[in-house]
Amino acid sequence: MQKSIYIILILILFSVSCKNESTPDKAEIISKLQASSKLSTVEFVVTKVISAEKKKFFSNKYFFAETKAFIKAGIDLSKIEESDVIIKGQKINILLPAIEILEFSYPPDAFDVVEEYTSSNGLFDFNTITLQERDALYQAGEQDIRNNIKNLGITENAERNTRLFFSNMLRNAGFKEIYIKFKTNNELSVQKEKK
Repeated sequence: MQKSIYIILILILFSVSCKNESTPDKAEIISKLQASSKLSTVEFVVTKVISAEKKKFFSNKYFFAETKAFIKAGIDLSKIEESDVIIKGQKINILLPAIEILEFSYPPDAFDVVEEYTSSNGLFDFNTITLQERDALYQAGEQDIRNNIKNLGITENAERNTRLFFSNMLRNAGFKEIYIKFKTNNELSVQKEKK
């Protein structure tokens, strides 16, 4: 959160400094964008229910848990190159880097066992769902979220928010015509992971 505030302050200072000039300097724009580093424009919380059933003898044991993954997506502004920005008077064309997963977190403290659907184990119960089996279920849940990350609409939402953010900033910087496109990336890549 503190980094997001830092980026916004840089961009506000950038827009104020550019507004004072009649024609913004391309090199200054590129260097200020690159210095901003990573800009997160969308955050998703994905809830996944995991379950298991263990059958042994005449007793069935059930395990249900709710897990959460926290995903932040945006762009890495350090990847902007000089050729990605074209300025002609008050018209600007920007080709922004592809949307990336900047942070993926699947923290254990967000795992919540659903007790009313989970079988409790008795003192001499040999049909328990072990901690290793629970860990395997949590890992399978994380992998399932990762495998389906591109189907969550993250790219579309992040592009829309990024385009809106940059349009407003560049309009405040004095540009009248603003054209924003994104480089393509077929796969969302995870840049930073937190457990």
